[in-house]
Amino acid sequence: MAKTVTPLIGIISMKVCEENGCITAAGCCVVKLMGGKGKVDTDDIRIDIPFKQNAAHIKFGSRYGKTLPGGYQLNTYKLSVDLSEAKEFDIQNKLMPVYRDSEPGRFLYSIYDLKKGHNRNSRIIISGDKAVYFRQTIYNTMNLTVREANQYDTEEGQRRLDEALKKSAALKNEDIILMYEKNCSRYEESGSVLYERLIDAGYDNVYFIVDTDIPAVQDLPEKYRKNLIKKDSDKHLEYYFACKKFISSETIDHALQLRIASKAVHDKINGKGLSYVFLQHGVMYMVSLDSKLRTGFRKKKGYKLHRTVVSSEEEARHFIDLAGMDRSDLYITGLAKFDTSYRNEGADRIIIMPTWRRWETNLANEDVEQTGYYRMLERMYESVPDELKEKVIILPHPLIAEQFRGEKGLGDHFLMADSYDRVFRDCDLLITDYSSIAYDAFYRGANVVFDWEDLDECMEHYGEGSHLMLTEEKAFGRVCRSRAELKSAVRESYGQAQKAEDIEKYRKIVEFHDGRNSERIIEKLIEDGMLGKRA
Repeated sequence: MAKTVTPLIGIISMKVCEENGCITAAGCCVVKLMGGKGKVDTDDIRIDIPFKQNAAHIKFGSRYGKTLPGGYQLNTYKLSVDLSEAKEFDIQNKLMPVYRDSEPGRFLYSIYDLKKGHNRNSRIIISGDKAVYFRQTIYNTMNLTVREANQYDTEEGQRRLDEALKKSAALKNEDIILMYEKNCSRYEESGSVLYERLIDAGYDNVYFIVDTDIPAVQDLPEKYRKNLIKKDSDKHLEYYFACKKFISSETIDHALQLRIASKAVHDKINGKGLSYVFLQHGVMYMVSLDSKLRTGFRKKKGYKLHRTVVSSEEEARHFIDLAGMDRSDLYITGLAKFDTSYRNEGADRIIIMPTWRRWETNLANEDVEQTGYYRMLERMYESVPDELKEKVIILPHPLIAEQFRGEKGLGDHFLMADSYDRVFRDCDLLITDYSSIAYDAFYRGANVVFDWEDLDECMEHYGEGSHLMLTEEKAFGRVCRSRAELKSAVRESYGQAQKAEDIEKYRKIVEFHDGRNSERIIEKLIEDGMLGKRA
């Protein structure tokens, strides 16, 4: 069998600027054929990303460069990506050199780091509302990041981070525990429920980071407000860098701002000595944890302590088998937010809420109606009988909700909810794809219908081998793979009591229904030394 020959490009130096509507990187590099011999003809190299050929244009100073020992060729390069085209890319785009239609090779952010990276990034180019820059992954791969710009992309924002890092040294001996929810902008998940239980128990060293202007925190009693930290305040930044203990319904990335282009922040997230307890924002027995898009939920080897809350032995096996966890890494206690979950008497709403397709983020920012996600919402809405359409509420996923403001295609059914918890108190039927919100709705007593018409296509985006843990045999509701099946399931399920067989399936995945999940979590936190013992 012929040996696979792939190209390697390793950057020696790089200067990034905006030029002729492109983000451009230029400098010196080395090029080599891995698994082969002979010189590389750089005229035959193209740069792809996973879902697009020739996504970047690369031009070398000479066709063959200068020969170096080990089969390397020294050259200069100019790498360019059209900014208008980049706005349609994914958030993270692996740059892949391809030589004469061979298998993709490696594009190293730095030849000096070889196989491992140090979380560097290039100069940030702001194009409209987008931040575009080259980033080094932990494996030293060159990625192009295309995301919404944020306040820390500016020189002033970078200066604030540097100052906060310095000032945090004064807090190094403080036993600070930080809690937060998605993007430090919500207060209704397991994080907030457990935070209030901890404050009630007298743990004054626990702080909750949140946008203090949102309605969910405006009417909180003073005893809970006193330990809130305003999102993006100086105190937030200083406590973030000083903190060694994080307890949250989201990954540590959410403790400040997602995808900040800062080596100090990346080093904090990936640093040793941190203790982190992941409360989950929803039962994660859905997309398999071996997916390339779910690496953030796997065990962090450098952390002093990494624990994950799960809802059953069944879910525990998921983390043990596919996320590198040991049984001792898991709190089999149930999610804290279920302690306060209930459904109103007379609940009659049909809620449509599928999970977001991350790979469509930039397309959605340009025209949300062109996304597969939007077409799925239309399909789900059309499955509802005409006489029940007035009962429909469409809840866009929180990561993309802003793009639906003012959208008229589905009338007045879109709801930009401040609190999903309050909305689901009136839910009789949930129509979703494979969102973990299905577990929340069913816990309260609602029926669930699953639309899996696009499932195979979506799993391809999650990465090779990705699959749903919730199979048709385990699903606690009708699974539909066509429009006709979906319409039938909605009509059959609305206004009906949950079936005994669905309840039995559900309770194999969510075992606890006694309202004491938070109490069990606190006991585990004390056992692990995250909290001191109560008097």
